[in-house]
Amino acid sequence: MSYHNDIFVSYRRHEETRRWINEHFVPLLELRVGLELGRKPDVFVDTQLESGASWPKQLGEALGRSRTLIALWSGNYLASEWCAMELSHMLDREQWAGLRKTGSGFGLVIPATIHDGETLPDALKHIQAFDLKNCFNVRMARNSPRAEELDAELTAQAAAIATCVRGAPQWRKAWPQKAASTFFKQLKARSATRPVLPKFTA
Repeated sequence: MSYHNDIFVSYRRHEETRRWINEHFVPLLELRVGLELGRKPDVFVDTQLESGASWPKQLGEALGRSRTLIALWSGNYLASEWCAMELSHMLDREQWAGLRKTGSGFGLVIPATIHDGETLPDALKHIQAFDLKNCFNVRMARNSPRAEELDAELTAQAAAIATCVRGAPQWRKAWPQKAASTFFKQLKARSATRPVLPKFTA
């Protein structure tokens, strides 16, 4: 067993956002990053989860088997405990692997701002994000100027994303279980008390 996904897309869940991701973001991401990798990347979005199964377990296992995470930053991203846990898990893995300390500066978290990136905590602003705010329109047509701008931005970022995918550390079998366990604990706790966001690793 090893990695299953090259990229895990983390976002604040909303049906309209999910539609934009599936119809616009992922197809262009697969195209442009695929050209850099020389193969189609495996991109995970939570719509791939099987119906009727335990979604915290499936989500945690998918995250644990992903090489990198693209976080679609928004003003309310960190208000979601699920987004915060996804991000924390991958930042923790970055720290464990000693990434962002080498000359390249690349890590496993790739932020793309779709709304109001200024509200992000100072502790996370050292990670360079790329800007998709002008391209994030849930009603845009596939042949619209905004769709063309999205394609151009992903084309510009594709080489860096591919470098992050290639630079992922050797997979560890404990990662899926660790993420799934964290998600289960949070699901249980949220019904009893207000969720507390995990502490971010520096």
